[in-house]
Amino acid sequence: MGRTGPTVREQFDRLEREWQPFRRALRRRDQPAFDRLFERARRHADAAGQQRPRDPWRAFVVAVLLAQERQLAELRTDGVQD
Repeated sequence: MGRTGPTVREQFDRLEREWQPFRRALRRRDQPAFDRLFERARRHADAAGQQRPRDPWRAFVVAVLLAQERQLAELRTDGVQD
């Protein structure tokens, strides 16, 4: 049986392409942050694919939030001093 639709990773790539005009309009210093959002989302694309989202935006937002939550937890742990 063949694949019936694009993978979540492919959907994230498409979203990134669609948002390139927005990225170009950002200040140069903000463009790397935009790129990091998509990098972080792709790290969780396999898990997002298990959800089989109809709307790739929902999967993208949850993946980015998860990555940011992990980063916050790491910062909190690193900031704890005994």
